[in-house]
Amino acid sequence: MTKLKWHPSLKKTFKGCEVWWQSSMVERDKLGAELARLKNDLEKEGRFITDDPSTLMLIAQTLTTQACIVSGKGELGSVPAPLCWGVTFRALDMLKIATRTYRSDASTLLLPFWTSMMAVGPTMLSDWERARLCAYYLIQLAHKDMRLNVPVIRKEGWGKGTNDAFLIHLFSQAYDIPTHYESVNPMVEPYRQLLEVWKTKDQEVFQHAMTVAAGYHISRSKNGTDRNKYEFEKSFDRVYPGELLAIQALRRRDGLPEFNTGHVLVDTPWSIIRDMPACEPHPLAVALEARLRKDDPECWQE
Repeated sequence: MTKLKWHPSLKKTFKGCEVWWQSSMVERDKLGAELARLKNDLEKEGRFITDDPSTLMLIAQTLTTQACIVSGKGELGSVPAPLCWGVTFRALDMLKIATRTYRSDASTLLLPFWTSMMAVGPTMLSDWERARLCAYYLIQLAHKDMRLNVPVIRKEGWGKGTNDAFLIHLFSQAYDIPTHYESVNPMVEPYRQLLEVWKTKDQEVFQHAMTVAAGYHISRSKNGTDRNKYEFEKSFDRVYPGELLAIQALRRRDGLPEFNTGHVLVDTPWSIIRDMPACEPHPLAVALEARLRKDDPECWQE
C-alpha cells in the first residue's frame, strides 16, 4: 500500500464510493449481473442490441468506482484493471450510441458535460487509437447539437462554454480534426487560458494555467439537482479529472516537458497513470468492440 496525497475535496467522494460499493456489490453483485447480461446479448445473432440500455453504463460505473476505492487506499497494484476496463467500457458505451446516431436528427442518450468525460478517458490513458475515435465523435455530436438546437437551448448544454467547449477545441488541435463548433457562452476563463498554453515549455505559465483550471474543476464537482447540473457529478471524474490529465498525456505524446502542475488534484492521479503497467483488456470489452466494428465498419475508420 502506497501513501498518496489526495485533494481534501475528495474525502466525501471516496466515502461515497465505499457506500455505493457496499450496497451494489456486496448486497447485489451488480457487476456480475450486468456482465452476464452483456455476455448474453453478445451471444445473440444479428446487429448488437442490449436488452437494457444501461448495461454498459452500470458496468463502467462499477469498475470506475472500484478504481476510485483502491486508488484512495493506495492499493496501486489493484488499480490498473478496474481503471482501464472502466474507461474502456465508458468509451465503448459512448461510441456505440454516437456512431449510430450522429448523422440523424433524433435525440440521443448522450448528454452535455458527461459525454465529454466518457470521451476523454482514452486520451487520459494514452490509448491513442480509441482516443481519436472518441474525439472525432464528440466533435460530431457537438456539430449535431448546433444543427438541431437554437442558442437558447444550447446555452445550458453543449454550448455552455465549460468542459465540452474545452475538450472539443483541445481534441480538434490534438488530433487535427476540423470543427466549426462554437459555444453560445464564451469559454470559461480557466479553460480558455489553459487551451492557449497547454503546449507551452514555460513551467511557470503551465503550472499557473493548470492550477486555475484545477480550482475550477473542484468548483464544479458537485451533485446535481433538478435545477442544476454540474460537469463533474461522477465520482470517477472527480478523482481522475480527465480533461486535465489528458493535457499531461498529450504533452508526453508530443515530447513536451513533463512538468508537474503543483496541484494535488492533478499530480496525484497523474503519478498513478504515468507509471501504471499495462493490463490485459477485458474479454467482453474486446468482444463488444469487435461486434460494433462489424455492425458499422465505416464508422470505425475515422
